[in-house]
Amino acid sequence: MNPRLLADENTSHRLVAACQNLDAEFPIIHVADWKSSAFLSVKDPHLLMALRESNLILVSFDRASMAMHAGDFTREGLGHSGNILLRRSVSRLAYGKQSRLLVDFWKEGKGLDWADRIEYLPRC
Repeated sequence: MNPRLLADENTSHRLVAACQNLDAEFPIIHVADWKSSAFLSVKDPHLLMALRESNLILVSFDRASMAMHAGDFTREGLGHSGNILLRRSVSRLAYGKQSRLLVDFWKEGKGLDWADRIEYLPRC
């Protein structure tokens, strides 16, 4: 599996496992398992830059600062590789719901251009 999505430190490893239980080939990795954990606890802009360079889409609950920094990158012409942000209506402990939302959305949006895209789940 080549990862395409990266779950940040605000998400649980259980989300990653639940996604892969639904789809064994689901292309997600947790930040703790990426690049020898080098990006755990780094500031959001640094993480977004690293994800852009690696062409990974961020999965996070951090709606406020990640969306703000991603928007700043877009306005400055730097861009970002995409964000999928889980809404407040999704409990941080509801790994089954999180994984179903993410896996279903990913299958529906296979052909999306992720450059500078921010999506919120569930979609309204």
